Amino acid sequence: MFQSNKEFKKTAVFFAGVGIVLLILMILKWLPISAGWELTLILFGLGILFYLKRVLWKEEKIHNS
Repeated sequence: MFQSNKEFKKTAVFFAGVGIVLLILMILKWLPISAGWELTLILFGLGILFYLKRVLWKEEKIHNS
């Protein structure tokens, strides 16, 4: 299924990040926070997720060269 341990690590971090974003969405549903703050927190979570994905991709690229 996975070609290497690095690919598994990259996929695991990505899906863990998706899980964290979904958890944030569930918490926001229960807390009385304005819509502006909800959008800001969601975008912040997605930004962290894609930053981690980019960092892992660069790390993999450096190790492969």
